[in-house]
Amino acid sequence: TAADAPAQEENYPVVLDGQLSRILSSVAGTVQKADAAKDASLLAERTASTALALREANYATASKVPDTKAPAAVAASPLLTDLISTGTAFPRTVVAVTQGGDNTVPQALVLVQASARENYKLVSAIQMLPGTTFPQPPAEGSGVEAVAADSSEGLAMAPQAAVDALADALTNPEGGNKTTFAPNSFAEAVTTFQAEVTSNPANEFATITFSHSPVPADTRALRTADGGAIVFGYMSHSYSSVPREAGDSINLEGTIYETLTGEKNTEAGIDVAYGEAVMLYVPPAGGTEPVEVVGAAQQLLS
Repeated sequence: TAADAPAQEENYPVVLDGQLSRILSSVAGTVQKADAAKDASLLAERTASTALALREANYATASKVPDTKAPAAVAASPLLTDLISTGTAFPRTVVAVTQGGDNTVPQALVLVQASARENYKLVSAIQMLPGTTFPQPPAEGSGVEAVAADSSEGLAMAPQAAVDALADALTNPEGGNKTTFAPNSFAEAVTTFQAEVTSNPANEFATITFSHSPVPADTRALRTADGGAIVFGYMSHSYSSVPREAGDSINLEGTIYETLTGEKNTEAGIDVAYGEAVMLYVPPAGGTEPVEVVGAAQQLLS
C-alpha cells in the first residue's frame, strides 16, 4: 500500500519509484504462487476485477484440460515504462509495463488502490500485440491525469465510446466501426475465426452467432504525454451454436467443449462465454489517426 506516502499535490504521481517497485514485487509474487499451484484462492490478496476473473477461469479450465495454455506470467521487472495517476482522490491507478524472461512481448499491468487503507491490486494484465508501441510517458517524475470513461475532452472519442466501438466492430466486422481502428492482429484473429466457423460445412445444420459486449464498469483510462489516452476495457464475448431444426445436433467430438461438457453432441445447442481484456490508444482530438488496439487478452470462461 502507498497509504503512508506524503500528501500528494494534484500534479504529482501518487506513488514514488521505490513504492512502485515494492508494489510490483508483491503483486507479481502473489500471482506467480497462484499460477504455480493453479489455486485461485491465492489471488484474492493482490488481484481483482478482470485480472482475477480471467485467471480463475484459466485455472478451472486447466483442471479439466491439462494442456490449457497458462496466462502470461506477471513479472515485476524489468520495468519498461509506467503511467501513474495524480491527485489525492480514490481510486488511484498505476500502469506498469514489464517484460519478464518468460514473456515474448511486454505486458501492461493495471494496478488500482481502492482506498487509503487497501493494497494496490492488479485489475488487468494485458500483453501488447506484436508490432505495437506503448504511448509515450510524461517527463520523469510527473504523473498523468485520469480520464473519465465518458469524457471526450481533448480526445478523438471518449474511452467508453472506443471500447463500445471495438465491441461493435468485432460483432459486425463489416459495419460502420470497421474503419475506426487501425489494422491489428487481435481483431483480425477474432473476425477470421468467426468467419471460418460460420462458413464451415460441418456447421451447416447450426445457427451460429457471435456477440461482443462492453462491460463499462471495467473501463479505465489515463492521459498520455501527447494528449491522447491509454484505455483499458473489458468485453464479454458469447459464441452460440444452435441446431436449425428439430432433430439436428451440434457435433462437439474432438473439441475442448467435449472435454469440458462430457458430451459428444447436443440437440440443445451450446453457448460459450469468453472474457476479452483490451488496451486501446485513443489519439488527441483534431487529427485523422484511427484508434489503435495496443494489447489484448482472451480467456474461455464457461
